[in-house]
Amino acid sequence: MASPEPPRPAPLVRPDASDRHRTSTRPVLVTGVPRSGTTWLARLLAAGPGTAMPGREPMNPRGHQYALGGTLEGWSRLDPADRRQARLLRRCYSGREVRTFSRFGVRQWAAGLPGTRVVVKDPFALLSLAAVARLTGAVPVLVFRHPGAVLVSYRRRGWRADIDEVVALGAPPPPADDDVTTMGIFWSWCNSVALDDLAELTGDPAGDRRRGLVVSHEQLVAGGDSAVSDLRSWLGLAAPRRRRRSLPARGRQSRGGGLHDFVRDPVELTEAWRDALTPSEMARLEELTAATAQRLRGAAAASLDRDAGSS
Repeated sequence: MASPEPPRPAPLVRPDASDRHRTSTRPVLVTGVPRSGTTWLARLLAAGPGTAMPGREPMNPRGHQYALGGTLEGWSRLDPADRRQARLLRRCYSGREVRTFSRFGVRQWAAGLPGTRVVVKDPFALLSLAAVARLTGAVPVLVFRHPGAVLVSYRRRGWRADIDEVVALGAPPPPADDDVTTMGIFWSWCNSVALDDLAELTGDPAGDRRRGLVVSHEQLVAGGDSAVSDLRSWLGLAAPRRRRRSLPARGRQSRGGGLHDFVRDPVELTEAWRDALTPSEMARLEELTAATAQRLRGAAAASLDRDAGSS
């Protein structure tokens, strides 16, 4: 007897016409803790006609990045932004700042043209989500990934969580200096700040115009093309004219070695990282992040019912 077909994953967002009207002319900010899939998701959202994505992150202070016109030296919370920073943010989110263009962009030549929806990906905007949304009108999309997956990706890159920088901004000092503890504190605090900012935006008098979404990386991967389509629809973004897979086929081999790898197998994306952590590391990480992870899952679940609150 054939086994029953597994149920189709629930829609990531149930689109509502009034929501699409509110978001259809605004830029989109895709943010999250680094290595959470922000570049991957932003490129998918910018794949349709009438959209563009500058490749650089406006608030990234590392190396030769833009660092908001050289005004930032590390992780920052613009609360508030000064006049120059406000002006630069508006330039970036209107697609008129060519210094944020790079090889990871999508149709950057059209970013500043009238009618183009600009999709900006910037993990370093995570701590300034409310300020960016208010100054630029951007719709924030907060994507989160399991902290263990983020930690494994950091280790692969030879990175450490920027714990000293966020402690200087108000994060609790870690009780130990190992990378599991510092990642747990970093991931939890950064996501908590972003969630508080989203709550502030949706709770103020202009909240209907400034709503944002919280989405799970794992849920997007599990939902496949239909999940990405749901998200595009809620944001008022057009689908690509030529149908193509949002995710690579199962069994596709990763190229590895680069900063971004867009051909990884979906199972590898969501599950393979678990083999790289010991049971004690996983237990410690989940202990440190449990409260914030619960908030994120609750916020993502609330996004499923967004249309009910709009009717």
